[in-house]
Formats: sequence, C-alpha cells, structure tokens
Amino acid sequence: MDAKTKIYLPVVFRNFQGFETIDIKEFQTKLEMEIILEPIKDKEHYCTVCDSKLGAQDGGYWVRARHMRMMNWSVFVTFRREKRHCPKCNKIRSEKIDFISDATPHVTKDLAWWINRLTEMTSVLAVSRLESLDKQTCYNVDKDILTKLLQGYKIPEVTRISVDEVYSRGKKQQKEGETRDDLFLTVITDIKTHKVIWVSHSRRKEGLDEFFMIIGKAACERIEVVATDQHEGYGASVREHCPKATLVWDRFHLVQKFNDALNEDRKVELDRIDPKGPMGDLMNGKYRFIFMSRAYKRSETDKKHIDEVMKLNEKIAKMEILKEKFHSMFNCSSVETAKDVMSEIYQWAFEARARNIFKWLTTIRKKQNFWNYWIYKVTTGISEGINRVIKGLKWQAFGYKDMNYFKLKILQKAGYLNSKYNPLTV
Repeated sequence: MDAKTKIYLPVVFRNFQGFETIDIKEFQTKLEMEIILEPIKDKEHYCTVCDSKLGAQDGGYWVRARHMRMMNWSVFVTFRREKRHCPKCNKIRSEKIDFISDATPHVTKDLAWWINRLTEMTSVLAVSRLESLDKQTCYNVDKDILTKLLQGYKIPEVTRISVDEVYSRGKKQQKEGETRDDLFLTVITDIKTHKVIWVSHSRRKEGLDEFFMIIGKAACERIEVVATDQHEGYGASVREHCPKATLVWDRFHLVQKFNDALNEDRKVELDRIDPKGPMGDLMNGKYRFIFMSRAYKRSETDKKHIDEVMKLNEKIAKMEILKEKFHSMFNCSSVETAKDVMSEIYQWAFEARARNIFKWLTTIRKKQNFWNYWIYKVTTGISEGINRVIKGLKWQAFGYKDMNYFKLKILQKAGYLNSKYNPLTV
C-alpha cells in the first residue's frame, strides 16, 4: 500500500543516469514541461575534475537544464546537484552528472548532440533561434562536441591530394608578428573522395608540414600525386616529406597567370593608341574580362565587341588566337602533343610582340611541374569547389573570430566530422 505509483515516461525522458523521475509538471500557457528528478538509492558520487569518488556531503544547489523538445513543448530537467569533499583534489567539488553537457551545465547531452546535428545544416545563430537558446551556449556546445570528435578522428589513407589555401580572416584580425600568409588556411582534400581531410593554419610551408607530420612517414610515401598552385611553400613541403609524390601545378591557376600576362599586354597596347579615340574606348579597363574570357563563353554583344576590336588592331587579334590556343592545349592527350602546341604558342607570342605573355611562357615551359598535368590529368578544381562551400560557411556565420572553431566547421561541412560519417553522432 505504501509503494509509489510509477510515472509513465517516453524513452527520451528515461536516460538520466543516477536519478529517477518523481514528478512531471506541465505549464500549458508557456508550452513548457519540467521533469523533477531525485537521486537513486545508494547513488555514488564522482568528482567533475578528477573523476575520483567523492566523500562527505557539503551542501548542494538546484539545477534546471534544457532537454530535448517534446513536440512543440520545451522540456527542462530539474534536480539537486550535491557538493562533496574530493579526497584527491582536497577541495569541495560538485558531483559529476553524466547526462549534462560538458560545455555547459544548462543543457543535457542529448540536446547538445542535437544542436551539433542541426549546425551541420545551418548556422549556430539559426539553431539558437530555433531552439530558443543563447547563441553563446550553442557555440560552446557545438565546439565542445566537434573538439571531442576531432580527438577520435583518423585521417584516411590517401594517394592523391589537392592542396589549396582559403582566405580566413581580414587584415584587422592580423596579430603582431604575423604576415599576410597567416591570414589563410591550408585545406587538404582527397581527390578520390572529394572530402576535406585536414585544415592547417596559414599557407606557409609549415601549414602543409603539419599535415604530413600527422599522417606519418609511411603514409607520406603512399602519396602519389599532389595537385597545387605555384606556391613555393607547398612545393617545398611536398619535396621534403613525400619523395615519391609527383607535384602537379593546377591548370586553373596557370590559366589565371596567363590571363594576368594577357591583361598586361592589353594595357601596353592601350597605352600605345589614342585613349580618346574609338580604339581607346573599346579597350579600356571595363572590358578587360571580355578579353580574358573564352570565346564560347561570351555573349553575342561581347562577341561583336571583340570582333570590332580585332578588325581595328592586329596585335589584339593575334593575342585572341594565342589565348584560345593556350586553352586548347589542356585538351591534348599526351605531353608530347602538348609540347608541340606550346612551341606554336611560344612562336606566335614572339611574332605578335606580346612581351608579357612571351616572358611568362619562357619561364613556365621549363618547369616539369607544368607538364605533369598531361601525365596525371588532375587539378585543384575540387578544392576550388570546396572553397566556395567554405566562403558560404563564412557568409552564413557572418565570419569567424575563432580560427580553431572555423577549422572544425570546415571539417564538419566538407569533411568527416559529421553524423553521416561519424557513428558517435547517431
């Protein structure tokens, strides 16, 4: 007759280790539910700092923590947290509560993991509004879980990687002793899986060195191809740590460099002619992107513009042929064929007196890293696509002040630190 009536609880409300539910209160006007807990009989108490078993009780305090929503109702868990003497710390410590988040005592672990899952799809600010939580609380919870996932993260074995930098913070965030290189992050992507496998601070040589040292010497020797731009720091790091790897300069960065030389020659030609005449207006700076773009990508208006300029200026016409020929070279099936095309382009640049193009071609055609593209046909195009994802991530969050958190978010959004690939979040 003295036995307590048991309260029925949904499964989601039963996981409170060391406690049992004694009451549930409902506040219909607020759409809130409060679960009242009390410790089970003979409950053992452990220190939050050293995990040692606590001794005699020395007071306590009430805790009200947010839990998972039930339908549209906000759910809170209320219990008394005891303070006891820790013999190892020799201090009075609060007892460890297994179902409370390590990042904040005001949120349960179930809700913390749910917040982390939501941030895979949207920003921390949006999650804080959705769950009616403080933004800083959501940030602390998300960073705590991502940090824990990183501790158990193992970089997958790779044979072909793409390395590129992404601009992470502005000059106003540049610290004393840093250079412009430190304003970037180095992003390493697996070419096979199209996933980011690591992110390092800065685009210095040391940024890529960090990745190679983490995976170890044996893993470095299995890397066959590294696609990157012409950044010397990356090249030096690859030569030092991956003796068997072939460095391939990315075609998109090479095209960009060619276009820069092309634009310089356009400006030289513009200085030669009368800027107030019809040719000057047709070749001024606002049209520079038309000159550098591929013919098939131009609109009908742009095509008419280029045709008119080519009729009036022979050098511009030759430079247009040079540009199209340079682009077509990347369609060659072998190094030998590409070298034949390059010889033609080189000769035409000399005959057209396109000095900036000729000077750049003279340098680039001597580099083996340039010709490696026709052997392996790999680019950093994957990294460029991921950079767009990263820029979208920055835009969504209105920028990041915490660069360590930014690295974790990149690995979450474009890598493996998420519920799809990590079973701990399921």
